[in-house]
This record gives sequence, C-alpha cells and structure tokens, in this order.
Amino acid sequence: MAAHIEVFRGWADTIRQDIDAFKALLDSPHADAASRQLAAAALSYLVSRMDLIPDWNEGIGVLDDVMVLRVCAQLTQGCDRGALPTAAEVSLERMANEADKITAFVGGALYDKLRAYCARLIDRPVRGRGAAQLTSDAAARQALYGEVEDELRRTVPIVINDPEDAEVRLKAYLTHKLR
Repeated sequence: MAAHIEVFRGWADTIRQDIDAFKALLDSPHADAASRQLAAAALSYLVSRMDLIPDWNEGIGVLDDVMVLRVCAQLTQGCDRGALPTAAEVSLERMANEADKITAFVGGALYDKLRAYCARLIDRPVRGRGAAQLTSDAAARQALYGEVEDELRRTVPIVINDPEDAEVRLKAYLTHKLR
C-alpha cells in the first residue's frame, strides 16, 4: 500500500518543470481559453491557503498540490494547447499520464470528484485573481508567478516516516474534502 506515497512524493522532484509547463501554457497566445484557464487555476492552487490538504500537514501537505497539477494537466488534454515548447508539452503529457496513478490510489469514484473539483478551480479566485483575469492580464500573471516562486522557497522537503499512515491520512483528507 505504501508504494503510492513514494510515487506522489517523487512528483515533488519535478515540481519546477511542472510549474514551468503550466506557465508556458498560460502565457501561450496560441492555446485556447479553456486550457489557459486550467493552467491559471493549477498555478493559483499552489498559492491558495484553502486547498484540500493544509500545506503545514506533516508529510502530506504538498501532495495535494502535485496531484492537482496532474489532474489539471489531464483536463487540458481535451483542449487546444496550441504550439508549446517541447519541454512544456512533454511535461504536461507526463503529468496527465501520471494522473492515472491517483485513480489507482483513491479509486474511480473519488478520482471523479477530484477531477470535478479541479475543473471548478477556474471559477475560484485566489488572492483576488480569477483564472480568466490571469489569461488576459500580464501583470496579474507576473504577480502570480512571483507568489509561486515564494511558495517554492518556503516548501520544506517532504519527510514521511510512516508511509502507510501518510497514505491513510491522505486518502482521509481527500475523502472528507471531496464529498
């Protein structure tokens, strides 16, 4: 059972590439509005104080962030991302494929709730900025990017002493918050 937590923890190692991919998508003038708004929502989630698992929660507080990035990447597969730099496209596809591991962990029904939650993030302003505003306002995007960088600097390494307990707590948070 604890193998899932190791996979999720490993996703934190690529968070910089993942963020850069979403920034490229959000900045792209060739991507459609839906994919750009999903990118804005995913990045905004990283700086939101009202996420599924509080960031201060020992060991698992960042795991919902990396999960949301993957689900949002999967959601953009149904959109027109336009021509993106190869590294961004590869990262988005990798994340979208990795979202299947979340399904294997939580099951199809809870994953569907997580996917619906992520799709609704475009309607949830964070720090006074909505996804639509972020697609059209370069200054708002730059402010968000600065906040994401600040968040990355504050992020501490993920330390999980009991992976089975971490998986139980992770699944419990998601089940409770995604009712």
